[in-house]
Amino acid sequence: AILGVTGTGKSVFTRNVIREIATVETKVIVVDFTLEHRNKLSDLQPKSMVSDNKATEIYNAIDTLDFQLAQFKNNRDTQVIAVAERTIKVNFYDAIKEYLQSDETVRLFELPDVSNSTATLEYTKWFFRALFAVAKREGNFGRKVCVVLEEAHTVIPEYNFLGVADKSASTLVNSIAQIALQGRKYGVGFVVVAQRTANVSKTVLTQCNSIIAFQQFDRTSGDFLSNHVGEDMVQALPNLKFRQGIAVGKAFKANMPLIFEVPEITEPESVAEEQCQTGEAVPG
Repeated sequence: AILGVTGTGKSVFTRNVIREIATVETKVIVVDFTLEHRNKLSDLQPKSMVSDNKATEIYNAIDTLDFQLAQFKNNRDTQVIAVAERTIKVNFYDAIKEYLQSDETVRLFELPDVSNSTATLEYTKWFFRALFAVAKREGNFGRKVCVVLEEAHTVIPEYNFLGVADKSASTLVNSIAQIALQGRKYGVGFVVVAQRTANVSKTVLTQCNSIIAFQQFDRTSGDFLSNHVGEDMVQALPNLKFRQGIAVGKAFKANMPLIFEVPEITEPESVAEEQCQTGEAVPG
């Protein structure tokens, strides 16, 4: 877990972690609903997990499935439901398989441009179900997988922060929580990135065996982190400077919490930044 308010150096640190993980024979999937990482990680040339055509096909199948399941049970067309579910599963399975067997190190899981919030939650839920199925049945084709959940509160919100599509959001949280609880034995791990722990599912957060906490102020974050770093360290959280954090867990050699300072990280310039500096046109 990488936690901390905006402006503490969390985002640059996280992208550096992604680059480091990608060099140790691990496939990285960045769940990016902000659409920032295609540019921010342009040096890694990340592609989308699912092509636009396949994403549209999946969305249409999800709409069909939702319509059928909204009917009374005796009015549902079981054949239509079966075809829709197979379309979703096969397309996601093929996309995951193709990536895991490729030479690429980073892919982006982004949402197509749709306004239906329920459908986007269902889309994400089916993707994680497919990923877990591949992990269990195929052993990830011999590859380790790291899923980076950026802005984690939008993907795995705490139950009291669920939005209008409560049922869909709840099943998505449960799908991801299942991987968080069991994924390690199948070679799937998570990096959970969030500004406030209060907004993020504790079921998933408590599975994180290493925590890096940058500056935070809210009481909920302090209460959660006190179980990991102790009260003295929690008292230091509001006073941490830029790029300072508290680290604890299995990823670190120290067997106790420690305060550290992130070295200056010089990121490769994104394509857009290079074009701006050279006066070239930037698409969009």
